[in-house]
Amino acid sequence: MGAILFLLIVVVLMDQGARVTRCANGFTQPYSNQEFLNCIDINECVENQHICGEREICVNQVGSYLCKCHTGFSNYGNRLAQCAELNCDPYETQPGQTLPGFDSFLSLLRNNCLVLNNSTLSGPTRPLSTGDVLLTLLVNTTDVLQLDLQSNGHRSSSEVTKLLKTIEISIRLIAPLLTENVTRIETNHTEVEILVRRDKTPPKGPVSLTNENTQLDTTWETVVGDDLNYPGFAFVVLLSYKNLDSLKDNTSRQNLQLMSSALTVSVSNSNTTNLPQPINLTFNNLQSSDVDPTCVYWSDENGPGVWSELGCTSVMSNSTHTVCSCSHLSTFALLKGIHQKKGSGQLSLVMWVGVFVALTCVVLSLITTLWCRFVSRKRRGGNRLKQDVQLNRK
Repeated sequence: MGAILFLLIVVVLMDQGARVTRCANGFTQPYSNQEFLNCIDINECVENQHICGEREICVNQVGSYLCKCHTGFSNYGNRLAQCAELNCDPYETQPGQTLPGFDSFLSLLRNNCLVLNNSTLSGPTRPLSTGDVLLTLLVNTTDVLQLDLQSNGHRSSSEVTKLLKTIEISIRLIAPLLTENVTRIETNHTEVEILVRRDKTPPKGPVSLTNENTQLDTTWETVVGDDLNYPGFAFVVLLSYKNLDSLKDNTSRQNLQLMSSALTVSVSNSNTTNLPQPINLTFNNLQSSDVDPTCVYWSDENGPGVWSELGCTSVMSNSTHTVCSCSHLSTFALLKGIHQKKGSGQLSLVMWVGVFVALTCVVLSLITTLWCRFVSRKRRGGNRLKQDVQLNRK
C-alpha cells in the first residue's frame, strides 16, 4: 500500500514539472535540459518562409506572426482573405473630366484605396471609411445626378458612359468592405442590392437578386470566375436607376424609348466580357407596346456610348414582363423602336417589290393584248384578201 502511494506522488510531481517547463504557443525553450524555464519567441517567418502567401509579407510578432499584403495588394481588412491586386488609378480625379458631384466622392474612394493597398501616402490621410458609408454616398450622389439629368435634359453619350463607369469601379471597391452578407439601399431614384459571400472555398449554386422592377438570376460560378483567383470573397450587385428613362445614345435613332428601368450588374469576377454561363434578367415592362421590346446593353467599345443588342437575346416577352439572356455584364435595359423601325423598312421594301411586280404584269398583259389584237387583225385581213381574189376569178 505504501509503494502504491509513493508511485502516485512521483507521477503527480512529474506532471507538475512538465507543466512548469512547457512554453506557451509561439514560444520555445532553447535548451531542453535546462533546470529553469526560459521561453523565447519563435520567429515563424524564419522557420517557415512560405507560411504566408506569394502576395504577402510575414511580420513576426511576440508569440505570433502577421501576414501583410504587398504594396498594391489588399485583403480589404479581412485577415482570412487572400491578397488581391488593387489598382487605385481609376479613382484619381482630373479637372473637367469628372461628373458633377463625384469629385469629392472619388477622392474619398482613392484615399480608402491607397490605405487598403498599403501605398505610401503623401500628406495627411483620412481614416478608412466603412463600406456602408461609401455605398450610401454613392447612392446619394447618383440620385443628384439623375435629378440633374431630368431637369437639364439629355446628356451626351460620353457623359452617360462616365457615370456608368464611375459607378462600376466604385462598387468593386465598396462591396468587399461591406460587413453584412446582404445590403440593400433604396431611395426615390436609385435601388441597390449587394450580396457578399466570404467562404474558404468558392461558393457554388444559383444566386438571385430582386428589386422593384427587375430580377437577376445567375450562378456563383459565374460570379467567382476562375477558382484559382478566388480571393476569399465573392459579391454580386444589382443597381437600378429609376429616373434614367430618358437615357438615349447620340445616334440618329431618336424614336427609341426605354421600356424598363436601366440597371447595372456587377460581380467580383473581373473577366465578364464573355461569360461561360449567360445571366438572366427579368424586367417589368413599364409601358405597353404593340412590338416586342429589345434587350440591350450600354456599349462604349466603338465610341462614346450606344445601346447595343450584341450578346443579349429576348427569351420570353408578354404584356407585363420580358426575360433577357446576356453573355456579358454591363448596364442593361429594354428598348422599343429598333425592330419597329427595321420592320417598317422591310415592309416598305416588300411593298415596292410588290408594286414593281404588279406593274410589270400589267405592262406584259397590255403588250400581250396588243400583240394578240395585231395578229388577229392581220389574219382577218389575209382571209378577206383571199376571198376577194376567189370571187374575182369566178
